[in-house]
Amino acid sequence: MPRVADYSIISDGWVAGPDNDQIEFTVASNVDPGSRSILGFMLDVKNNDDLTIKIRINGSEVWKWNYSGSSDHPVRYFQEVVGAGIVKPGTNVFSIDTSSGDKHYVGLSDIVIWWQANI
Repeated sequence: MPRVADYSIISDGWVAGPDNDQIEFTVASNVDPGSRSILGFMLDVKNNDDLTIKIRINGSEVWKWNYSGSSDHPVRYFQEVVGAGIVKPGTNVFSIDTSSGDKHYVGLSDIVIWWQANI
């Protein structure tokens, strides 16, 4: 069956926090769940201590980053290949876990998942 690339916008701007750690997004029914996807996002981080960030889609960890020490990091773009079978037709859940010994800020923007569609 032929396939084309399609995408779902997860969020244009989002500040992650303990009470705000997941977003639901929808993927069309013609997604090929056996194909890998591509996650892209902008990340803005400010931290006073070591910081670990983990991103999950539907409970599967798809990206992890560790920052050492205190710093104000410039906004960066990240792109990650997501394994086959993680993105599914219908409602999906994008979630983030952050851990640090002190205050931190984690802002994401332009979060998009590219997936393959059967046509």
